[in-house]
Amino acid sequence: PIPSEHRGAPINYVICNDRATLLYLTNLGCIDQNTWMSRIGTLECPDSILIDLDPQETSFEKIVEAALLVRDKLELIGLDGYPKTTGGDGLHIYIPVEPRYTYEQARSFAEIISRLVVQENPNLFTTPRAVEKRRRNRVYFDWMQLSYSKTIAAPYVLRARDGAPVATPLKWSEVKPGLKPEQFHVRNAVERFRKCGDLFAPVLTNRQRLEPALKKLSKLAS
Repeated sequence: PIPSEHRGAPINYVICNDRATLLYLTNLGCIDQNTWMSRIGTLECPDSILIDLDPQETSFEKIVEAALLVRDKLELIGLDGYPKTTGGDGLHIYIPVEPRYTYEQARSFAEIISRLVVQENPNLFTTPRAVEKRRRNRVYFDWMQLSYSKTIAAPYVLRARDGAPVATPLKWSEVKPGLKPEQFHVRNAVERFRKCGDLFAPVLTNRQRLEPALKKLSKLAS
């Protein structure tokens, strides 16, 4: 049970940490598995800074271009990011961190990254939260999704969409022109896992600190 100001009463959330619970949810008809970005014990502090890149009436080629730009900025400040298809039209980049930063701090950091990439290529991105204000043929850089109790499609989950796509962790070498999210689906996901292993595992173990990256950002700005 987690208190909810909106409902005025606690909400009972499912703790899905074993096969039996996963099968129970599946039996209820739950196809998309959407998880919090923090875990029990540190609910107020996310385990990752999420960057959500969504197409705003544009091609996936531009999503790839945007993701590579984000990767370059992260490398510049000494942080590892891990890409994943959403199972939809966009791409997620996870920046795993120690669960010591508040959601507000993590969100502010994502906003800084947003400003850096937008400054470098303003014609590639759009950032307004309101859909009607976003510019077409751009990539929407969503850093506001990173918030307490908000959920995101978990890695390896099947999505309730045509073609049964799977939200799939990627190697950065795969994020290149020609990448299509629909190429990862229920018919090849298991074989890919056997071949590539768990590409998402570092997101759960590579707990990074933001302070060194902030110092590098400060030097870049000066």
